[in-house]
Amino acid sequence: MAFHWHLNGQRLVKNFVKHFVAHQPATAVDYTLFFAGTWRFYDERQQRHHQLRVSSQLEIKIDGHALAGQVTQLNRQQLVFLDQYGYELRITANDQQPTTIYDEADHRTYPIMIVNQPE
Repeated sequence: MAFHWHLNGQRLVKNFVKHFVAHQPATAVDYTLFFAGTWRFYDERQQRHHQLRVSSQLEIKIDGHALAGQVTQLNRQQLVFLDQYGYELRITANDQQPTTIYDEADHRTYPIMIVNQPE
């Protein structure tokens, strides 16, 4: 009888794990802080440095001016921001940090360098 109970107990645990653990939704990863920080890039056409700031709320500023729009994509490789005029600002990253910013309005890509990251 103990053997029969042991098998039923194993089935119960196996079914529990199969049903509840296997069907738990995957935990979503938040990449917000990966892209948050202050970055610097150089525009050769204008011959000047610009500052890009991404807040922990994903608000984006360039040279202190807030951009109107919204983040449309956020993953480990990129943050895509769609501005009020329909142009994308695309920040791409490698495994360690964001590396470039692409401005669709100008069709230009700029390497970015970190100034600081939020703690």
